Amino acid sequence: MIKQIKKAGIVLGVAMLLPCLANGQVLEALPDSGETAGPVGGKMVVEATGGPGTTLFGSVGLATIAVPGYKKEHTVGVSYKTSNTTGDMSIGGKNYRVEKDEKLTGIRYNVKPNLELSVNNLHYERSSDPALSGVDTDKDHPALGMKYTARQNETDFCVGFNFAPMSAKELNLADIEQIENLRQVYLTMSEKIRPNFTGFLNLATVFTKNQEIDFGNGMVQKFNRKDIILGGLGLEYKIAGSASVFGEAKFGNYRDFDYFKNDSVRHRIHAGARVGSENAQLELIGLNVTDADPTFVIGGSVGF
Repeated sequence: MIKQIKKAGIVLGVAMLLPCLANGQVLEALPDSGETAGPVGGKMVVEATGGPGTTLFGSVGLATIAVPGYKKEHTVGVSYKTSNTTGDMSIGGKNYRVEKDEKLTGIRYNVKPNLELSVNNLHYERSSDPALSGVDTDKDHPALGMKYTARQNETDFCVGFNFAPMSAKELNLADIEQIENLRQVYLTMSEKIRPNFTGFLNLATVFTKNQEIDFGNGMVQKFNRKDIILGGLGLEYKIAGSASVFGEAKFGNYRDFDYFKNDSVRHRIHAGARVGSENAQLELIGLNVTDADPTFVIGGSVGF
């Protein structure tokens, strides 16, 4: 009952916000030259032609949190990120060494200054030693995304989604973090704390299914992936020009997962840095930086 109330609350919250966002002052046109976009909700919005770095799923944002932003109409951005991780897994009292390579490619396009569309692809290869058929895989997951930004009073908001069509078997093989990034609907609001310091609040719900994983060695595990609620707090500090550092604190409720039944609320800390120009940036992102084996992602983005 509680999870139905949570899900209904998110849907109701987004539904109540949409009329406000639609009626809020949004940027309709940008000058052809210069960085100043013009007044939006009584403030001046500064935009970059190509723009800052992107999330893992291709939208302008932090590590995994998409953030409000205005871009010049018909702006195109391309991003690429890659990572390699290794770790140990214990199944049935036996230890396995698991290695995973990920490559994330994204293209975003601003139909309007406040409406961003994206097409993304996650390619990952995962292998285990000794080999497990339920772990070893080589997959591509294309996804579509949309983000709408507006300002209400002194606060910028964005609502959006990412959706990758995935079969039950593909969901079985994917990591939970991959599913969260590729199959979610979200709401983010931002506030300027200081001129170069911005805070973000994010809420998301994830599209999942009940799953059964057969590891191929006689071990079968069942997961109820019905309801994942994610919350996040983000901070970004612009050092100078297009250089910035940022961090995220993500919180997830996994009460439907048998695997997490003893610890249904998980938290993760991500951090990163970007440096470059208005049209191109290099990025270094650390995922789960408080874990013993964090994941480091390197990549960049260009815009034109």
